[in-house]
Amino acid sequence: MTGDMYEAGTDANVFLTIYGDLGDTGERKLSKSETNSNKFERGSVDKFTVEAVDLGQVYKIKIRHDNSMISPDWYLDQVEVFDVDTEEVFLFLCERWLSKKKEDKCIERFFYVKGYKGVRDSSKSVKGSTMNVKSLDSNMNKKNKKKKGEDDIPDEVHFIPYHFTIATGTERDASTTSRVFVIVMGPNQKQTERLWLDLPADKASFAAGSLEKFEVYAADVGEIKKVELGHDGATPESCWLVDELSVAVPTKGVKYIFQCKCWLAKDRGDGLTARMLSILDADTANITQTVIYEATVVTGDVQNAGTDTKIYLMVFGANGSSEEILLQKNEDRFERGQEDTFLLEVDDIAPLKKIRVRIDGSGSRPDWFLDTIILRNLTTEEVYVFTYEEWLSKTKGPKRTMTCELAAIVDEEQMVEKTTYTIQVKTSDVSAAGTDANVFLIVFGEYGDTGKLALKECNKANKFERKQMDTFRFADVLSLGDLSKVRVWHDNSGLAPGWHLEYIDVKDEILDQTFRFPCDRWLAKSEDDSQILRELPCANNDILDFNEKTKYEILVTTADKDDAETKENAWIVLEGRKGRSKELLLENSSKKKRFLRGKTDKFEFSSKNVGDIAGICLSHTTKDGKKVKTESFWHVQEVVVTEKELGNRYIFRCNAQIPLSSKRDDFMTFECSKAIESFASKARSLVPVKYEIIIITADEKGAGTDANVFITVYGSNGDSGRRQLRQKFRNLFERGRTDRFLLEMLDVGDLLRVKVEHDSSGINPGWLLDRVEVTNTANGVTTIFLCGKWLDKNRADGLTHRVLFPKY
Repeated sequence: MTGDMYEAGTDANVFLTIYGDLGDTGERKLSKSETNSNKFERGSVDKFTVEAVDLGQVYKIKIRHDNSMISPDWYLDQVEVFDVDTEEVFLFLCERWLSKKKEDKCIERFFYVKGYKGVRDSSKSVKGSTMNVKSLDSNMNKKNKKKKGEDDIPDEVHFIPYHFTIATGTERDASTTSRVFVIVMGPNQKQTERLWLDLPADKASFAAGSLEKFEVYAADVGEIKKVELGHDGATPESCWLVDELSVAVPTKGVKYIFQCKCWLAKDRGDGLTARMLSILDADTANITQTVIYEATVVTGDVQNAGTDTKIYLMVFGANGSSEEILLQKNEDRFERGQEDTFLLEVDDIAPLKKIRVRIDGSGSRPDWFLDTIILRNLTTEEVYVFTYEEWLSKTKGPKRTMTCELAAIVDEEQMVEKTTYTIQVKTSDVSAAGTDANVFLIVFGEYGDTGKLALKECNKANKFERKQMDTFRFADVLSLGDLSKVRVWHDNSGLAPGWHLEYIDVKDEILDQTFRFPCDRWLAKSEDDSQILRELPCANNDILDFNEKTKYEILVTTADKDDAETKENAWIVLEGRKGRSKELLLENSSKKKRFLRGKTDKFEFSSKNVGDIAGICLSHTTKDGKKVKTESFWHVQEVVVTEKELGNRYIFRCNAQIPLSSKRDDFMTFECSKAIESFASKARSLVPVKYEIIIITADEKGAGTDANVFITVYGSNGDSGRRQLRQKFRNLFERGRTDRFLLEMLDVGDLLRVKVEHDSSGINPGWLLDRVEVTNTANGVTTIFLCGKWLDKNRADGLTHRVLFPKY
């Protein structure tokens, strides 16, 4: 069926291949139409008969034309394949151009039968074994079923992400152009396949002094015992000096660091090009634990629902939010009536509350009809459903939007209510306080943020005038719960862009609560600190009051193993940033038996506030103080300490046998495996802090830039927003230069990464950035971010931005 649109028909020769589970027809030329003398014309239906062996269940077709004749371009609407013997109809919804001038300029396409749920092949397959863990096809994560009649059925294979970092030494001949691999080994001879760590296209080798990072999905081998590292260098010259290898398993919250400092070479050291590393020789560190979600994205079954645009997904939970994740198109995804499945690696922020879906409007088919997104936690099997059933488009549908926010539905219950936000903005009563610029706002709360809100439609004709209150309403948006901060900025446009803001009030109509955000500062490039963006903490959060003493809830889980339990007592000491608690007795008795196998016991204590808890001391003691005659142990699986006032939780994954002792100084210590900061605690920590930003430009020819440079600082409390790095009367970012900036922002907590970018303006916009140093002036902590890469659209990978991670 040729589409009914202008110039949809083709004069070219058309060829078809039909695929079934028993084979394929081979390519057949569609020569003579049984319905039309002039085939493949606009709006026409052409019928052809093909004789072939039994294909079984038809699932795929390949259709192409040879681009011959005067008008070869062709818009194919759909194809129906009718099996004459079984009278079964297989429908393929195409709705694509086969043209060297239109869409993606392809004249050959594969299409899958409507409703197909199997594995889809992509011509853009992932190189080697390395796969993008942020957006991965999850058809890997299925059972390897044997054919009917075979006796044994293998266990389900679970795939998890492994993050590898390799540091190459700095000595002569340390680098290698060989292909590097890793094999991860667990107990009972479980191991991954050979995982090839292939460098990106712009890198030819593991260069001397380089630090390379890889993210790979592979089989879960359980507790790691050994790691094999090697390369395929066949010649004697293929030598490589490995300084350090780290293996992180985010789903288990653990990282192993191997100080290798060894040659992998046939003509160096012991002549080995592969080396086995034992986990016993590695340093172990706790890292942020992540969760794997299986995401099913359903494109609507309406005309032209499919898209080529870039699709981004952001997940919001009760304990934070994910980064924005790009869902890879891989040619065959996001087509009409189709379900596409991905694996998403997300920080442990459950329970999920909402998602934000955004398209960027790029591609030959920029519009997309999104039906539903389903996220399934592969650990807990909890399912979250997000329903939209509407267009994401600038031109289609009633909303004309490229962004949507969808509340999670769990067991038919919506996790976040919709509300109306009434925003009142008070401009100060100081000379020239008003602004002509366009003003924007983002509101942050328990369940993420609102996204960018343009403060346009107002109760006043002339907005943001001196001493004026302006009111804006945003209806039918997802409630954020309690609010923590707002980010407000303007675009510096108009004749008088400078603005003195007094405060902002945000009222949640559903909660019937108003949150105030005081400012009393300039947002102006010519006033104050020259910043036109401010983050304002919520004044409501200051009402929380804390005494010297606080209440703690302690949950102790005994392992579910033989001989794990005990009839004796225990005590615990909490060690925090502010001090150490007294010994807290975990009492056992005949009336209320504690520490039974596989059980969790709850204790509550009032103690001095020790601050953030970094460790615990745990002891297993006799009730009467008598000496222990026979060796006895209590196997503790986990301890969870909750600070009751704020709700902060500290998790200690002990998994240790604690020996019984009559001595008070016999105890075991455990470090905190995971800390979950409550919203109330995060909100209280949002205080203004000055950060010194040091930018060091490389000392190479042409390294400096004339462009405007911006930085975004990301931390455990959120991000700073995009800040311009500017100074008056100084030529910035010159070759070999160190530039210093002082930026005030709300405390972002522990620094996680920075994003540095420029706008490609000026005569020489290309920039070779050496490194960035960020110092929190409140506590004096400096974090270094190495770069050593060009930010230049005409060099290497063409990027004008870099995301940098701390140097550890």
